[in-house]
Amino acid sequence: MIKLLPPTYIEGLNSCFNTWLRERRYPDGWKIAKFVILNKLKAGTPACDQTRPISLLATHSKIFEEVMLERVKNWAEANHIIPDEQSDFRSNCLLPTRVLSIFQEVNFAANIPTLAIFVDYQKAYDNVWHMALIVKLFRLGIPLGLLKIVHSWLSDRKAYVILGDMRSKAFYLYIGLPQASAHAGHVFADDLNVLITPPINKKLKPMLEYLEKEGTKVCNELAGYSKRWKQPINVAKTEMWRALCEYEVNYRTTPSVREMCST
Repeated sequence: MIKLLPPTYIEGLNSCFNTWLRERRYPDGWKIAKFVILNKLKAGTPACDQTRPISLLATHSKIFEEVMLERVKNWAEANHIIPDEQSDFRSNCLLPTRVLSIFQEVNFAANIPTLAIFVDYQKAYDNVWHMALIVKLFRLGIPLGLLKIVHSWLSDRKAYVILGDMRSKAFYLYIGLPQASAHAGHVFADDLNVLITPPINKKLKPMLEYLEKEGTKVCNELAGYSKRWKQPINVAKTEMWRALCEYEVNYRTTPSVREMCST
């Protein structure tokens, strides 16, 4: 639809984009989101957790976010910030590709027991702590100009709720990334997979002990991360899976895993 607009309109939009990029700022008028509340139930009055809020943003804001995103992606790719295991939200990379690579790693493990930990964060994008995200990007070495734009994009965001014919007053948002934002999925990843394979050993017991030790270490680190950055773990979607190929043993869940899942 934007392409069908008169050339003068597009030139004006381009001029505005360049000005905001030079000034390292995100326009305040585009920081206001309209929340439309949908009922998950087929009938009856829903509780708060039985509703689905949909955030509606200005159309032009998504175009400007794509411009911002291109700069962030170029920086991340050039500095190898994104790990090779990250498949989603990357060009020419698909989630099934990552799933297939995990399957191949396990199959090529030469009958070595392998432990996989799949972690999901609870309402990840709704719980992103703005200032913590800025600190993380700063520690990763993002250029100051880009950091200022991201900070402006997150700062002083507001929203109001529409429910039927009623409209709430606007309120500030200090956590959470904008829904339907082109930028949100690239500055924060909400799923994690850890694959652990022990050193080759003729006996099974030492390899299982290694998996238990390393698995406990990973779980402790995840629990610490969750507490430090205020990102609760979604226990229902967090799983530990082990592949033993030809071996059949009862793999015991460690206390640290249970402690992490209850955090």
